[in-house]
Amino acid sequence: MTGNLPPDVALAPLVEGGLPAWFGAIEGQLQAGLDGEAAPQDPARAAEGLKQLGGMASTFDRYLAGEDLMRAAMQAQAGEAPARGRDEAGYIQTVDGKYHVVSVFPEFSGNEVSDFAPLIKQIHEVRDAALAAGPAGVRAEITGLPELASEEQKLVSRGLVQSSLWSGLAILVLCLVMLRSLRQTVLSLVPLLAGLALTLGAVYWIYGYLNLITSSFVSTLLGLGIDFGVHMMHRFNEQRRAGSSVAAAIREALMHTGPPIVVGALVTVLAFLTTLGSDFTAYAELGVITAVGLLFVVLATLFVLPSLLILAGKTGLAAVKKEPPMVHRLVGFVARARVFIVLLAVLGAVGGGWGLSRIAFNGRYFDFLPRNSEGVHALEALEGDPLMSPVYANAAADDVESARAKAEALRALPEVAGVQTATDLLPPLDPQRLAQLEAIEKLGPLPDFARLAARHTTPEELLPKIKAIVDVLDEVRFALQQGGQPTEAVDQAQASFRALRERLEKAGPAERERLAAAEPQVADLLGRAWTTAKNVADRGSYAPSDLPQLFRTRFVARDGHGLALFVVPAVSPWDSASAEAFRDAVTSISPDASGLAINIELHSSMIVAGFRRAALWAALLILVVVTLDLRSLRDGALALIPTVLGWLWMLGLMAAVGRTFDVANIVSLPLVIGIGTAFGVHLMHRCQESEQHNSHARLDDLVRGTGSAVVLSALTTIASFASLTLSDYGGMKSFGSVMVMGISSCLVASLLVLPALLLMLGRVRALSCEGPPGLARGVAYCRLRLAGGPGKVRPRVNRPDGRSCLAPIGSLIRGRPFPGPLARPQP
Repeated sequence: MTGNLPPDVALAPLVEGGLPAWFGAIEGQLQAGLDGEAAPQDPARAAEGLKQLGGMASTFDRYLAGEDLMRAAMQAQAGEAPARGRDEAGYIQTVDGKYHVVSVFPEFSGNEVSDFAPLIKQIHEVRDAALAAGPAGVRAEITGLPELASEEQKLVSRGLVQSSLWSGLAILVLCLVMLRSLRQTVLSLVPLLAGLALTLGAVYWIYGYLNLITSSFVSTLLGLGIDFGVHMMHRFNEQRRAGSSVAAAIREALMHTGPPIVVGALVTVLAFLTTLGSDFTAYAELGVITAVGLLFVVLATLFVLPSLLILAGKTGLAAVKKEPPMVHRLVGFVARARVFIVLLAVLGAVGGGWGLSRIAFNGRYFDFLPRNSEGVHALEALEGDPLMSPVYANAAADDVESARAKAEALRALPEVAGVQTATDLLPPLDPQRLAQLEAIEKLGPLPDFARLAARHTTPEELLPKIKAIVDVLDEVRFALQQGGQPTEAVDQAQASFRALRERLEKAGPAERERLAAAEPQVADLLGRAWTTAKNVADRGSYAPSDLPQLFRTRFVARDGHGLALFVVPAVSPWDSASAEAFRDAVTSISPDASGLAINIELHSSMIVAGFRRAALWAALLILVVVTLDLRSLRDGALALIPTVLGWLWMLGLMAAVGRTFDVANIVSLPLVIGIGTAFGVHLMHRCQESEQHNSHARLDDLVRGTGSAVVLSALTTIASFASLTLSDYGGMKSFGSVMVMGISSCLVASLLVLPALLLMLGRVRALSCEGPPGLARGVAYCRLRLAGGPGKVRPRVNRPDGRSCLAPIGSLIRGRPFPGPLARPQP
């Protein structure tokens, strides 16, 4: 730069002289070349110099026409061959040229979504104002983690309100249909609402807030907490239909449903607490909050609901005479089709185990947002770009030169599509360039940039200098023609200066104002550039502080020393194998690399391993608790069979419909185990109770008695999780749909497979007289006398009043002999 100045020109006065002095120096340098006073130059280098001279004139002309000075300078620098990732005007764009990109580097006060919202709102307002003032047809979309997190929060908040309302409405309707009493429905909901209120207080005391994940505990607790009141109310009604008084019915309900309620709540709590083993705090907090809520609800059910029933009984609480609809038909179906049911269940379990290996894990949580949302649409446009993709890895370097070397090594990797690095803004500091910078100090004192900033040149001052350049370019063109050299470069330069001359001759108020403001702007730019050049020359190397402030914000560490590099993968970061290959390749050059493109695969592995471990621990702990409760390892294993089958069926259904695991629904692995086990626990408790009063357990007691309560409790839980699928947020949809599959599977296995298996094992007898199940202790509704050998049954059945009961039994067995001997029920 300094070597091209005329030898008799001092640097400081030239800079301080402003635009007239600069254009005068250009004219003088061109004239010196014509007169032979300047050092001879290679023709190619001279042509390049003329081309740059024309670009400078064109830049200044566009500035006077109203274009931004920096934009005009960048466009001139880009020329006809724009750099990769920049358009012909120098603006940043995607490599394919489809989109321009404006990168914003915000600073937030914290990491919560509420900290993002004010600035995101301002960015939207700026964007909207720019579009309103811009040309028609231009579209601008905003994306990035803060934008996506804000969109996610809005969707989740709206979805939680919707799911809570729909869940509450569904539970109310189901209770009315199954309990056949508005009064009993209200009584069943009181412990649930009390537990919910206490849980909210506990959340405030323990955590002080709810996040996007833990907010879903409301609908979850509604669906699970109602189960306890449902079981208590069903047993109360069963005893009342058998003729017990209100007090006796409450006592029997507490004695026979209290233990399985407590155990069912305990195994569900254990399932939720296994999330504490997760490496993600939100899941652990959700597990703790739901566990605390379940404990509050079960305590309210055991202590508050009986008191309410006693008070209601004093005002004439009527017994519900009718059983829940359709449940009684299952008794005959299970008795007739028990072998087929068990066989089909085993085949389904085998298919589910096979399906597990076919269910992939999708760690792309951006898919939870609707495809038509602004943030997702813009993300998809940028994600595959090798330079502008927001999904990248972060690498670090101690200084500029090591960053330059690391960037070159990373770009050589086939797994890397591109690298954003500050070293692209700083040309290599070779000895020749360093010598040029050091030569600045030999030109005398540095210019006074304040004097330059105080200048305000007018068109009248500048026009003579521009006309002189046009004239001398005519002479240069003539000289080139005489020498037989090409004149394209000088022709372009002359055309640019002529256009500038015409604009100055016709300058109006706007052009005059912009001309007067040019030197203060240039003074600021030159002042910073000169200071940086002097610092580089003094130390003999670059430093991070040499970067402009905008790029320091992007690339320089907060301590002012280290430099960041952003490495964009050439492979899919969401595919486990390719993401692992990218991670290994990048860490081989930068071992401390981190960032989204690397953490995706690590987080996916952590999530999958964590919840597999949680499911295993849940199964083991629940088996121990259930075995201790039932006091029999065999009965504990039987209680878990519906859960195992339902869990495997869920996996088979997921594989059949193409559902993958993701960061939202994978929590279902331990939760389905805990929730489903409660169904089996209630049935095995009723089996043991029925065996105490009879030589064998009665199928009526299991299916029509406890089974009715299991159906309602399962349906309310299913309705609660199904309400999550109504949300626009994909994470809630995914979690809700998988939980519906799992709990529905456990319900079917509990209601059909477990009774069928108990029938085949001889633990249960399929005896029914179509009367109400679960009579008071030892009171038989029918007495059955049997005679005859195997394969032939001659029943003689009498009611207590002596009338025949043959018709109902004949309808039940439909002429089919019972396998094996039938024992007489105890009176």
